[in-house]
Parts: sequence; C-alpha cells; structure tokens
Amino acid sequence: MEDVTTLTRTQLDALREIGNIGSGNAASALAQFLNRKIDMAVPSAKILDFKEIPDLVGGPAQSVMGIFLKVMGEISGRFLLLIPEHTSLRLLHTLIPGCEIDSPLDMGEMESSCMREVGNILAGAFLNAISTLTQTPMLNSLPSMAYDLSGSLINYVVADMVAVSDKVLMIETSFIEAEEDLRIHIFLLPDPDSLKKLLKSIGVA
Repeated sequence: MEDVTTLTRTQLDALREIGNIGSGNAASALAQFLNRKIDMAVPSAKILDFKEIPDLVGGPAQSVMGIFLKVMGEISGRFLLLIPEHTSLRLLHTLIPGCEIDSPLDMGEMESSCMREVGNILAGAFLNAISTLTQTPMLNSLPSMAYDLSGSLINYVVADMVAVSDKVLMIETSFIEAEEDLRIHIFLLPDPDSLKKLLKSIGVA
C-alpha cells in the first residue's frame, strides 16, 4: 500500500498530468455530446482529508447531483461527478426535448437514465485516456446516481475507503460552459493499493 502523505512533488506533478490528459479527453466527449464548446479548468492533484472534498463544490450543505462509478482492474478506485442543481437541470433540458422539470427531485426514469449516461460517457472517456497512457486496462462499473447534500454524498461514496485511511489522493478538475455557466466537477480517487501501480506505470514510482 502506498501512503499518500509521502508522495513527492514530482509524483504529484505526474499525477496532475494524468488528470490533464484524462480530463481533456472527457471534455472533448462532453462537447460532442452536448454540441457545445466546453472549457476545462486546470486539473489538480491533492492530498486531502475526505471531509475536505465537499468544500471544492461549495461546502457540505450544497445540494448536488452525484454520479459515481467504481474503477476496476489493476488500477482501481472511484470516479465521481458532482453536478450543481442548475447544471443538472440545464443538461436535462438540453438533452431531452420537452423536458420541463424544475427540480432534480422530480426526475423520472428517463431523466435519471440520461444523467447516468452523462456520467458513463465522461468516466469512459477519462479512463480510456489513462488506460492508453499507462498501457493498463481500466474498466468502470455502471453508474449510480443520487441527489443530496455534497457532504452526505461524499460520505456514502468513500465509506469503505475511510476504513483504510483518513486521507485520499484526489485528481480533480471542472468543466465549464460559459454561456449558461454550466459546471461539472470530476474526481478520480485511486485506491491506496493501486497508487503504487499507477505511479510505476508513468515512471515515477
């Protein structure tokens, strides 16, 4: 197991570049899916307490749509999308003709399936880019989704990871569509047991 608190600056910079490559691929996929120009914030690679993650999207009391997938294979972990309410509604109105819901709580099966597909496309594009870079097969599970406070969502997604360590390596960025201020935050949380393999695959073990 790799202790994330011992990562060097060189290793974090290399992981940030992995985030840049994966996020760039995901942003391109999202732009094609929405037929809109999508800008990407500069990715970061940080070591955080789990409880600090919600602060990146406005705090633990911020209501968000959470779409999460397990990353499976030699490199495993969690892939998480946190989508503010405004963005989730605009995505639904864009992708589903005639959709008029005004709260994520009103979503039916069609709307839920649409949002899960957004998560599936972004996760697949992100992980395919990293898989190609590292020459390591990586798969994602089917996406799960929930609408809740960001603090509650994070606690649910990482509950089993907290049992291993109270800190996590997080590769994070956000996608921004300026015209309607649409924002999607994406997070890759590698399992500690997989981190050594990931570092070795990019030559900074």
